[in-house]
Amino acid sequence: MAPSALIEIPFAQGSFNPQQTTSSKQGSGVQFSAAKHLAYSPPSSILTMKDLALEPTALSPIATTEPFPLLSHEAVLQHRRDLFSKDVLDNCLHHTRPGSVQLRGMAPRYAPFIHQFWHSPEVLKIVSDIAGVELVPAMDYEISHTNVQLGPGGLDAVRNTTVEPPEATAEAIKRFEQDKPKKQEVTDQTKPIIEWHEDSHPWVCVVMLSDARHMSGGETELMKGDGTTLKVKAPQMGCAVLLQGRYITHTAAPVTNMPERVTIVTSFRPKNPLLVDDTTNKNVRNKSHLTELYYQWTTYRLDVIAQRARIAADALKERYAKNVAESDAEGKPGLCMVETVSLEEIKKWSEEMIKYIQDTTKEMGLPSQ
Repeated sequence: MAPSALIEIPFAQGSFNPQQTTSSKQGSGVQFSAAKHLAYSPPSSILTMKDLALEPTALSPIATTEPFPLLSHEAVLQHRRDLFSKDVLDNCLHHTRPGSVQLRGMAPRYAPFIHQFWHSPEVLKIVSDIAGVELVPAMDYEISHTNVQLGPGGLDAVRNTTVEPPEATAEAIKRFEQDKPKKQEVTDQTKPIIEWHEDSHPWVCVVMLSDARHMSGGETELMKGDGTTLKVKAPQMGCAVLLQGRYITHTAAPVTNMPERVTIVTSFRPKNPLLVDDTTNKNVRNKSHLTELYYQWTTYRLDVIAQRARIAADALKERYAKNVAESDAEGKPGLCMVETVSLEEIKKWSEEMIKYIQDTTKEMGLPSQ
Protein backbone atom coordinates (compact mmCIF):
# COMPACT_ATOMS: atom_id res chain seq x y z
CA MET A 1 0.00 0.00 0.00
CA ALA A 2 2.87 2.34 0.61
CA PRO A 3 4.60 4.18 -2.17
CA SER A 4 7.05 1.54 -3.30
CA ALA A 5 8.10 -0.56 -6.23
CA LEU A 6 6.55 -3.80 -7.39
CA ILE A 7 8.51 -6.89 -8.30
CA GLU A 8 8.14 -8.93 -11.44
CA ILE A 9 4.86 -10.83 -11.55
CA PRO A 10 4.04 -13.61 -14.02
CA PHE A 11 0.92 -12.91 -16.08
CA ALA A 12 -1.32 -15.59 -17.53
CA GLN A 13 -0.75 -16.14 -21.22
CA GLY A 14 -3.47 -14.63 -23.35
CA SER A 15 -4.68 -12.20 -20.68
CA PHE A 16 -3.27 -9.14 -22.49
CA ASN A 17 -4.95 -7.69 -25.56
CA PRO A 18 -2.60 -5.32 -27.44
CA GLN A 19 -5.52 -3.87 -29.42
CA GLN A 20 -6.65 -2.12 -26.24
CA THR A 21 -3.46 -0.12 -25.74
CA THR A 22 -3.98 2.96 -27.92
CA SER A 23 -5.84 6.07 -26.83
CA SER A 24 -5.55 9.84 -26.84
CA LYS A 25 -4.40 11.02 -23.44
CA GLN A 26 -3.87 14.75 -23.92
CA GLY A 27 -4.73 16.95 -20.95
CA SER A 28 -8.21 18.44 -21.23
CA GLY A 29 -8.16 21.18 -18.61
CA VAL A 30 -10.93 19.44 -16.66
CA GLN A 31 -11.76 21.14 -13.36
CA PHE A 32 -12.66 19.12 -10.28
CA SER A 33 -16.36 19.01 -9.43
CA ALA A 34 -17.49 17.15 -6.32
CA ALA A 35 -20.89 16.48 -7.88
CA LYS A 36 -19.31 14.98 -10.98
CA HIS A 37 -16.15 13.33 -9.70
CA LEU A 38 -17.06 11.88 -6.30
CA ALA A 39 -19.07 8.69 -5.80
CA TYR A 40 -18.44 8.43 -2.07
CA SER A 41 -20.18 5.93 0.13
CA PRO A 42 -18.92 5.29 3.69
CA PRO A 43 -16.95 2.09 4.30
CA SER A 44 -19.10 -0.84 5.41
CA SER A 45 -16.71 -1.57 8.26
CA ILE A 46 -13.70 0.00 9.94
CA LEU A 47 -10.98 -1.87 11.82
CA THR A 48 -9.40 -0.31 14.90
CA MET A 49 -5.85 -0.79 16.07
CA LYS A 50 -7.21 -2.94 18.89
CA ASP A 51 -8.89 -5.19 16.29
CA LEU A 52 -5.35 -5.87 15.05
CA ALA A 53 -4.04 -6.44 18.59
CA LEU A 54 -2.13 -3.16 18.32
CA GLU A 55 -2.13 -0.15 20.61
CA PRO A 56 -3.95 2.98 19.39
CA THR A 57 -1.52 5.61 18.12
CA ALA A 58 -1.29 9.18 19.33
CA LEU A 59 -3.17 10.19 16.17
CA SER A 60 -6.13 7.82 16.02
CA PRO A 61 -7.53 4.46 17.15
CA ILE A 62 -8.51 3.69 13.53
CA ALA A 63 -6.38 1.15 11.65
CA THR A 64 -7.96 0.67 8.24
CA THR A 65 -11.20 0.41 6.30
CA GLU A 66 -12.95 -1.99 4.04
CA PRO A 67 -12.78 -0.72 0.43
CA PHE A 68 -15.31 2.07 -0.14
CA PRO A 69 -16.47 3.94 -3.27
CA LEU A 70 -14.70 7.28 -3.71
CA LEU A 71 -14.01 8.19 -7.37
CA SER A 72 -16.72 8.34 -10.00
CA HIS A 73 -15.98 6.63 -13.30
CA GLU A 74 -15.26 10.04 -14.84
CA ALA A 75 -12.78 10.77 -12.04
CA VAL A 76 -11.03 7.44 -12.67
CA LEU A 77 -10.70 8.27 -16.36
CA GLN A 78 -9.42 11.77 -15.65
CA HIS A 79 -6.83 10.43 -13.20
CA ARG A 80 -5.66 8.00 -15.88
CA ARG A 81 -5.67 10.73 -18.52
CA ASP A 82 -3.45 12.94 -16.35
CA LEU A 83 -1.18 10.14 -15.14
CA PHE A 84 -0.43 8.57 -18.51
CA SER A 85 0.09 11.83 -20.38
CA LYS A 86 3.34 12.27 -22.28
CA ASP A 87 4.54 14.96 -19.86
CA VAL A 88 4.10 12.72 -16.83
CA LEU A 89 5.68 9.70 -18.49
CA ASP A 90 8.62 11.78 -19.73
CA ASN A 91 9.29 13.54 -16.43
CA CYS A 92 7.80 11.59 -13.52
CA LEU A 93 8.42 7.89 -14.28
CA HIS A 94 10.74 5.88 -12.04
CA HIS A 95 11.76 2.28 -12.70
CA THR A 96 13.52 1.12 -9.55
CA ARG A 97 12.81 -2.63 -9.61
CA PRO A 98 11.91 -5.25 -12.21
CA GLY A 99 8.23 -5.67 -12.99
CA SER A 100 6.94 -2.21 -12.15
CA VAL A 101 7.17 1.52 -12.60
CA GLN A 102 6.17 4.36 -10.33
CA LEU A 103 4.84 7.76 -11.33
CA ARG A 104 5.55 10.48 -8.75
CA GLY A 105 5.58 14.23 -8.34
CA MET A 106 3.24 15.06 -11.22
CA ALA A 107 0.85 17.33 -9.31
CA PRO A 108 0.13 20.15 -9.83
CA ARG A 109 2.48 20.89 -12.77
CA TYR A 110 1.47 18.03 -15.06
CA ALA A 111 -1.72 16.86 -13.32
CA PRO A 112 -3.78 19.87 -12.19
CA PHE A 113 -7.01 17.88 -11.92
CA ILE A 114 -5.39 15.36 -9.59
CA HIS A 115 -4.04 18.20 -7.45
CA GLN A 116 -7.49 19.78 -7.24
CA PHE A 117 -9.10 16.45 -6.39
CA TRP A 118 -6.86 15.58 -3.44
CA HIS A 119 -6.78 19.13 -2.06
CA SER A 120 -10.54 19.60 -2.32
CA PRO A 121 -12.39 20.23 0.96
CA GLU A 122 -14.82 17.44 0.09
CA VAL A 123 -12.12 14.77 -0.22
CA LEU A 124 -10.20 16.05 2.81
CA LYS A 125 -13.38 15.90 4.90
CA ILE A 126 -14.02 12.31 3.81
CA VAL A 127 -10.57 11.02 4.76
CA SER A 128 -10.45 13.11 7.94
CA ASP A 129 -13.85 11.94 9.14
CA ILE A 130 -12.89 8.30 8.61
CA ALA A 131 -9.48 8.70 10.26
CA GLY A 132 -10.88 10.60 13.21
CA VAL A 133 -8.26 13.34 12.83
CA GLU A 134 -8.03 16.28 10.42
CA LEU A 135 -5.62 15.35 7.61
CA VAL A 136 -3.89 17.17 4.76
CA PRO A 137 -1.72 15.81 1.94
CA ALA A 138 1.77 15.13 3.27
CA MET A 139 3.29 17.09 0.38
CA ASP A 140 2.28 17.69 -3.22
CA TYR A 141 5.00 15.20 -4.20
CA GLU A 142 3.05 12.49 -2.34
CA ILE A 143 -0.24 13.10 -4.15
CA SER A 144 -1.29 10.19 -6.35
CA HIS A 145 1.94 8.19 -6.24
CA THR A 146 1.15 5.60 -8.91
CA ASN A 147 2.19 1.95 -8.94
CA VAL A 148 1.95 0.32 -12.36
CA GLN A 149 2.48 -3.43 -12.47
CA LEU A 150 4.15 -4.31 -15.76
CA GLY A 151 2.65 -6.91 -18.04
CA PRO A 152 4.13 -8.72 -21.05
CA GLY A 153 4.51 -5.44 -22.94
CA GLY A 154 6.95 -4.11 -20.35
CA LEU A 155 7.84 -0.43 -20.25
CA ASP A 156 6.74 0.19 -23.84
CA ALA A 157 3.18 -0.83 -22.97
CA VAL A 158 3.00 1.78 -20.21
CA ARG A 159 3.15 4.53 -22.82
CA ASN A 160 0.17 2.95 -24.56
CA THR A 161 -1.97 2.61 -21.45
CA THR A 162 -5.57 3.39 -22.34
CA VAL A 163 -7.72 5.97 -20.60
CA GLU A 164 -10.50 3.40 -20.31
CA PRO A 165 -9.21 0.46 -18.22
CA PRO A 166 -9.07 -2.84 -20.12
CA GLU A 167 -11.56 -5.51 -19.11
CA ALA A 168 -10.61 -9.04 -18.20
CA THR A 169 -10.24 -11.48 -21.07
CA ALA A 170 -12.08 -14.80 -21.13
CA GLU A 171 -8.95 -16.55 -19.90
CA ALA A 172 -8.52 -14.05 -17.06
CA ILE A 173 -12.13 -14.60 -15.97
CA LYS A 174 -11.59 -18.37 -16.06
CA ARG A 175 -8.51 -18.00 -13.89
CA PHE A 176 -10.46 -15.80 -11.46
CA GLU A 177 -13.23 -18.41 -11.13
CA GLN A 178 -10.65 -21.14 -10.53
CA ASP A 179 -8.94 -19.11 -7.81
CA LYS A 180 -12.09 -18.18 -5.87
CA PRO A 181 -12.45 -21.47 -3.93
CA LYS A 182 -8.78 -21.52 -2.92
CA LYS A 183 -7.88 -20.86 0.70
CA GLN A 184 -6.12 -17.54 1.19
CA GLU A 185 -2.57 -18.14 2.33
CA VAL A 186 -0.06 -15.73 3.76
CA THR A 187 1.38 -13.74 0.85
CA ASP A 188 4.29 -15.54 -0.77
CA GLN A 189 7.30 -13.37 0.03
CA THR A 190 9.24 -14.72 -2.95
CA LYS A 191 6.93 -12.72 -5.24
CA PRO A 192 4.99 -10.07 -3.31
CA ILE A 193 3.95 -6.75 -4.79
CA ILE A 194 5.98 -5.25 -1.96
CA GLU A 195 7.78 -6.77 1.01
CA TRP A 196 6.51 -6.40 4.58
CA HIS A 197 6.93 -2.73 5.48
CA GLU A 198 5.54 0.37 7.17
CA ASP A 199 4.69 3.45 5.12
CA SER A 200 6.64 6.70 5.07
CA HIS A 201 3.62 8.77 6.06
CA PRO A 202 1.05 8.49 8.86
CA TRP A 203 -1.97 7.80 6.63
CA VAL A 204 -2.38 6.59 3.06
CA CYS A 205 -5.43 6.46 0.82
CA VAL A 206 -5.07 3.77 -1.84
CA VAL A 207 -7.35 3.83 -4.90
CA MET A 208 -7.73 1.23 -7.66
CA LEU A 209 -7.65 2.66 -11.19
CA SER A 210 -7.94 -0.71 -12.97
CA ASP A 211 -10.90 -2.98 -13.66
CA ALA A 212 -10.69 -5.35 -10.70
CA ARG A 213 -13.97 -7.25 -11.09
CA HIS A 214 -12.18 -10.45 -12.07
CA MET A 215 -8.80 -9.75 -10.51
CA SER A 216 -7.03 -12.65 -8.81
CA GLY A 217 -4.87 -11.46 -5.93
CA GLY A 218 -4.16 -7.87 -5.02
CA GLU A 219 -5.22 -8.13 -1.38
CA THR A 220 -3.45 -6.16 1.33
CA GLU A 221 -2.19 -8.27 4.22
CA LEU A 222 -1.79 -6.73 7.68
CA MET A 223 0.49 -7.99 10.44
CA LYS A 224 -1.37 -8.12 13.74
CA GLY A 225 0.18 -7.54 17.12
CA ASP A 226 -0.09 -11.22 18.02
CA GLY A 227 1.96 -12.31 14.99
CA THR A 228 -0.97 -13.51 12.89
CA THR A 229 -2.03 -11.78 9.67
CA LEU A 230 -5.27 -10.46 8.22
CA LYS A 231 -6.05 -10.01 4.53
CA VAL A 232 -8.12 -7.04 3.35
CA LYS A 233 -9.69 -7.53 -0.07
CA ALA A 234 -8.46 -5.42 -2.96
CA PRO A 235 -10.65 -2.43 -3.85
CA GLN A 236 -12.71 -2.35 -7.02
CA MET A 237 -12.14 0.36 -9.61
CA GLY A 238 -12.68 3.81 -8.12
CA CYS A 239 -12.80 2.40 -4.60
CA ALA A 240 -10.38 3.33 -1.85
CA VAL A 241 -8.85 1.95 1.33
CA LEU A 242 -7.62 4.24 4.11
CA LEU A 243 -4.79 2.85 6.23
CA GLN A 244 -2.75 4.20 9.14
CA GLY A 245 0.18 2.71 7.30
CA ARG A 246 3.05 4.31 9.21
CA TYR A 247 2.19 2.19 12.23
CA ILE A 248 0.95 -1.08 10.69
CA THR A 249 3.30 -3.56 9.02
CA HIS A 250 1.72 -4.74 5.78
CA THR A 251 2.33 -6.28 2.38
CA ALA A 252 0.31 -6.97 -0.77
CA ALA A 253 -0.43 -10.07 -2.81
CA PRO A 254 0.37 -10.04 -6.54
CA VAL A 255 -2.24 -9.90 -9.28
CA THR A 256 -1.69 -12.76 -11.70
CA ASN A 257 -4.46 -12.74 -14.29
CA MET A 258 -5.12 -9.17 -15.46
CA PRO A 259 -3.57 -7.11 -18.26
CA GLU A 260 -2.80 -4.27 -15.84
CA ARG A 261 -2.86 -3.22 -12.20
CA VAL A 262 -2.74 0.52 -11.58
CA THR A 263 -3.15 1.90 -8.07
CA ILE A 264 -2.61 5.37 -6.70
CA VAL A 265 -1.50 6.26 -3.18
CA THR A 266 -2.02 9.69 -1.65
CA SER A 267 -0.25 10.19 1.67
CA PHE A 268 -1.56 12.33 4.51
CA ARG A 269 -0.30 13.88 7.73
CA PRO A 270 -2.17 15.63 10.56
CA LYS A 271 -3.11 19.24 9.87
CA ASN A 272 -2.64 20.21 13.53
CA PRO A 273 1.07 21.13 13.85
CA LEU A 274 1.08 20.10 17.51
CA LEU A 275 0.21 16.47 16.79
CA VAL A 276 2.86 13.78 16.42
CA ASP A 277 4.43 13.84 12.95
CA ASP A 278 6.49 10.73 12.23
CA THR A 279 6.73 11.36 8.49
CA THR A 280 9.88 9.99 6.85
CA ASN A 281 11.43 9.89 3.38
CA LYS A 282 12.96 6.44 3.75
CA ASN A 283 10.72 4.69 1.19
CA VAL A 284 10.65 7.43 -1.42
CA ARG A 285 14.13 8.91 -1.82
CA ASN A 286 15.16 6.38 -4.46
CA LYS A 287 12.14 7.13 -6.63
CA SER A 288 12.04 10.93 -6.49
CA HIS A 289 13.72 13.95 -8.01
CA LEU A 290 15.50 14.93 -4.80
CA THR A 291 15.86 18.61 -5.68
CA GLU A 292 12.06 18.97 -5.75
CA LEU A 293 11.35 16.50 -2.96
CA TYR A 294 13.76 18.17 -0.56
CA TYR A 295 12.37 21.63 -1.36
CA GLN A 296 8.83 20.50 -0.56
CA TRP A 297 10.01 18.52 2.47
CA THR A 298 12.02 21.40 3.93
CA THR A 299 9.34 24.05 3.42
CA TYR A 300 6.63 21.85 4.95
CA ARG A 301 8.84 21.15 7.98
CA LEU A 302 9.73 24.84 8.35
CA ASP A 303 6.03 25.72 8.16
CA VAL A 304 5.33 23.28 11.00
CA ILE A 305 8.21 24.74 13.02
CA ALA A 306 6.89 28.26 12.44
CA GLN A 307 3.36 27.27 13.47
CA ARG A 308 4.61 25.55 16.62
CA ALA A 309 6.71 28.60 17.52
CA ARG A 310 3.78 30.97 16.90
CA ILE A 311 1.45 28.85 19.04
CA ALA A 312 4.03 28.77 21.86
CA ALA A 313 4.57 32.54 21.64
CA ASP A 314 0.84 33.27 21.63
CA ALA A 315 0.35 31.05 24.67
CA LEU A 316 3.06 32.95 26.56
CA LYS A 317 1.54 36.31 25.59
CA GLU A 318 -1.86 35.17 26.82
CA ARG A 319 -0.39 33.89 30.09
CA TYR A 320 1.57 37.12 30.56
CA ALA A 321 -1.53 39.28 30.04
CA LYS A 322 -3.41 37.18 32.61
CA ASN A 323 -0.56 37.49 35.11
CA VAL A 324 -0.42 41.26 34.63
CA ALA A 325 -4.17 41.64 35.08
CA GLU A 326 -4.15 39.56 38.25
CA SER A 327 -0.95 40.86 39.89
CA ASP A 328 -0.37 44.47 38.88
CA ALA A 329 -2.38 47.10 40.73
CA GLU A 330 -2.42 49.32 37.65
CA GLY A 331 -2.85 46.44 35.21
CA LYS A 332 0.15 47.62 33.21
CA PRO A 333 2.70 45.38 31.47
CA GLY A 334 6.43 45.97 31.73
CA LEU A 335 7.14 44.90 35.30
CA CYS A 336 5.27 41.65 35.88
CA MET A 337 6.52 40.01 39.07
CA VAL A 338 4.75 36.68 38.45
CA GLU A 339 6.61 33.92 36.61
CA THR A 340 5.27 33.60 33.07
CA VAL A 341 7.89 31.37 31.48
CA SER A 342 8.24 27.92 33.03
CA LEU A 343 11.86 26.92 32.56
CA GLU A 344 10.89 23.26 32.63
CA GLU A 345 8.25 23.76 29.94
CA ILE A 346 10.50 25.79 27.64
CA LYS A 347 13.29 23.24 28.06
CA LYS A 348 10.94 20.41 27.05
CA TRP A 349 9.60 22.43 24.11
CA SER A 350 13.12 23.26 22.94
CA GLU A 351 14.24 19.63 23.12
CA GLU A 352 11.22 18.53 21.07
CA MET A 353 11.92 21.21 18.46
CA ILE A 354 15.60 20.30 18.28
CA LYS A 355 14.65 16.66 17.66
CA TYR A 356 12.16 17.72 14.96
CA ILE A 357 14.84 19.81 13.23
CA GLN A 358 17.39 16.99 13.49
CA ASP A 359 14.85 14.54 12.05
CA THR A 360 14.25 16.98 9.21
CA THR A 361 17.90 16.90 8.13
CA LYS A 362 18.31 13.18 8.82
CA GLU A 363 15.47 12.43 6.39
CA MET A 364 17.48 14.19 3.69
CA GLY A 365 20.37 11.79 4.18
CA LEU A 366 22.46 14.05 6.40
CA PRO A 367 24.20 12.34 9.34
CA SER A 368 22.58 12.84 12.75
CA GLN A 369 24.53 14.58 15.50
